[in-house]
Amino acid sequence: MKSKALVLIAIIIGLVFTGISVSSAEEKKVGNSIFEFKKELSLTDKQEKNLHDIIAKLQSNLTEKQKELKGLRAEINKMIAERASLDKIKTKLQSIAKTQADVTYEDIASTRAIETELTVAQLTKWRGMQAEFAKNLKQAQDAQVAAANQKGSAK
Repeated sequence: MKSKALVLIAIIIGLVFTGISVSSAEEKKVGNSIFEFKKELSLTDKQEKNLHDIIAKLQSNLTEKQKELKGLRAEINKMIAERASLDKIKTKLQSIAKTQADVTYEDIASTRAIETELTVAQLTKWRGMQAEFAKNLKQAQDAQVAAANQKGSAK
């Protein structure tokens, strides 16, 4: 069930690290989705503020790490092109892996911080909402794939 709580953040991380840009409106919708359900979840003003703080810190960290990874990837590409020693390439790869691990850790820490802000009832309800969202998203993606396959076979 905890993995359901990570789905939203994992999508953001995936978009950030694959270089796909997300418009600010889409980013706000994804990043603030729990706040859209403040009434349904009976979030207090204090909980809302604390959740905003947690998410803002995570987003700031992701932005910083995205820039760091972009630089590291540029460096390794240059090293490969210039046929740098394998030891230097390995060291650079380890730096990239450490940065990615740091992001994953921050993601997990943020998720746990969010979980501690919610009551058991709120967390249960939120997880149910996320599961329903994930189910609907999968169905929509499957429908798009089926439509694309059908369109491709019609040619």
